[in-house]
Amino acid sequence: MTARRGRPRLRPVPPRAHRLVQMPDCSGTGKLSKSAALTQSGVRHLLRHELLSNASEPSEAVYEFWVPTTNARADVAVIGARIDGFEIKTERDTLKRLPRQAEAYVRLFDRCHAVLADRHVDDAIKMLPPWWGVLVIARHGGGNFVRVREGSPNRGVDPETLVRLLWREEAHAALCELGISPDPRAGRFRLWELLLSLLDLEALKVVVRTALLDRDPARARIPSQRFAIT
Repeated sequence: MTARRGRPRLRPVPPRAHRLVQMPDCSGTGKLSKSAALTQSGVRHLLRHELLSNASEPSEAVYEFWVPTTNARADVAVIGARIDGFEIKTERDTLKRLPRQAEAYVRLFDRCHAVLADRHVDDAIKMLPPWWGVLVIARHGGGNFVRVREGSPNRGVDPETLVRLLWREEAHAALCELGISPDPRAGRFRLWELLLSLLDLEALKVVVRTALLDRDPARARIPSQRFAIT
């Protein structure tokens, strides 16, 4: 891991309320009934199946993935060799929150993707940075999604946002792996600060992805649904 100098100071952020999203009533084939075809939960289910079928390595898909220090939650996040965020806008949705969501996602995800009903595509592309990927929700035909723009790497990931995904014990374990013996009484903010002072962004990404994949979701304070992609 690559070390860096400096010791940033983090400000506490109050916890935010999150909700557990229920799965739609779908068959095991990944196909939806007509009544569910354009709902948020239905599209999310189809997207998960799409990601599962195309995964090239073990990963996990997480619903309602929180972006620290914000009110934003990605509809789907995929954690593997990188962390990708997906924002869904169905026929029933508006684009009112999309600019604010895009501003939040740039701080965390390695790549971002908008999954859009056809009527939103033109307006959404004008709102989104050119490195965002864009998929259209297919209403007819064999495929579930049509990719109209490939995503590119996000160069704006914020280390102070990323490190906040770590639980206290995860941050403590990461410091021990680096040969550091932190004060056992140190809180998570102090442990985050130490990691930020020791690791460059790429090394921090590895620490965070490993912790997210290794943790027990049943112990999470913020409920979410996770699905293995193997």
